[in-house]
Amino acid sequence: MAGHFILSSITNSDIALAGQKGANWSALQHAAIGWNTASRAVLTNALNGQPIGNRDGLPPHRYLESKVSTGPTLEKYLRGAGWADMLIRPNSTGLGLRELSPKARAAWDRGDRTGALVEQFLHGTATIEVYYISGTEMS
Repeated sequence: MAGHFILSSITNSDIALAGQKGANWSALQHAAIGWNTASRAVLTNALNGQPIGNRDGLPPHRYLESKVSTGPTLEKYLRGAGWADMLIRPNSTGLGLRELSPKARAAWDRGDRTGALVEQFLHGTATIEVYYISGTEMS
């Protein structure tokens, strides 16, 4: 699985607030890979837009998933989420981020990260990969 966006780090309070508004926090992915020299290098390369071949070597992460079916409360939260301006979409071969909807792509291309997140949400689902909680490696 891959997300539409990557948010390197999020706080516990932002996770809790997003959950209260209707977002889902996934189970831990790639737990068996763990955090080690190799997985850190794969993540660093991916975030820097360098090719990684495939996602198999990525370290543990989770997904924050927001579905439009949740309703307007979650949309309002996403429109005001301060962390939305920190979303990234590295162009790394092998990272395989999910394609954005046309309106989300247009917002992204004009530099509107929050707008891209909201447009992707309004299209059906917006999924964000997260690797750190408050700067600490996810485990």
